[in-house]
Amino acid sequence: MTFLRRYLQFCLTLTLSSIPLLSQAQQIIPGEYVSEGAYSKLNIAADKTGKLSFSIHSQGEGTCDMKGDIAAGKATLRKSGMKQNCVLHFTQKKNEIAVDGSIDICEQHYCSLASITEQYFQLPTCSTAERSHARKEFKILYDKKDYVAALAKLEPVLNNCGKILDRLELGWLRNDVALAQYKLQMPERCMATLQPLVEDTTVSDTILANYCDSCTDEFNAKYHSMIKATRTNLRLCKPAK
Repeated sequence: MTFLRRYLQFCLTLTLSSIPLLSQAQQIIPGEYVSEGAYSKLNIAADKTGKLSFSIHSQGEGTCDMKGDIAAGKATLRKSGMKQNCVLHFTQKKNEIAVDGSIDICEQHYCSLASITEQYFQLPTCSTAERSHARKEFKILYDKKDYVAALAKLEPVLNNCGKILDRLELGWLRNDVALAQYKLQMPERCMATLQPLVEDTTVSDTILANYCDSCTDEFNAKYHSMIKATRTNLRLCKPAK
């Protein structure tokens, strides 16, 4: 009887001790995830039965596209001519998804002059819709000359979402935040906000017109416009001697 009691206690202890380990393996949360710099996007979707699927699109000098189903955190892809499977493992870590597996094989067969990354982010309040809403609210407040509220609306977007934005969106965001800081007579903060763009402002307009060889002419033109605005704002923000 004593042996049986001890055996049952051992089984119960073993079961309870395994619960934290199971809880650590987070289920994959559907949604849109973005790489640092926004060059690669990962979408996770779930159907009515809970079955997960994914798609990855990356932009570089070329593109990278792959999609498939996820089972037990793993996706296996193979197309004609492949000697080995493309295997990707997805691991949820709070608001991030880590991707590993046979990435070299996947890129070789599904990418052309582009790549995927090992870390994708889904930052709170940083979705495309939420950022767009914050920019609209900022403009309304800025036009009303309520610069304190305008800065409070947009500066958190820069601080919280900056790492997942592409260079163009991040550049305009920095300029808008800097303008509000300038209006509030914060020259040092204004200059600090624009500091990451200073190097590009020293580049000639001829070079800026073709700033990114792998980008479209439209992107380069918009980036050129953003840098010209930055030059103006740096002059405004420069502290008086």
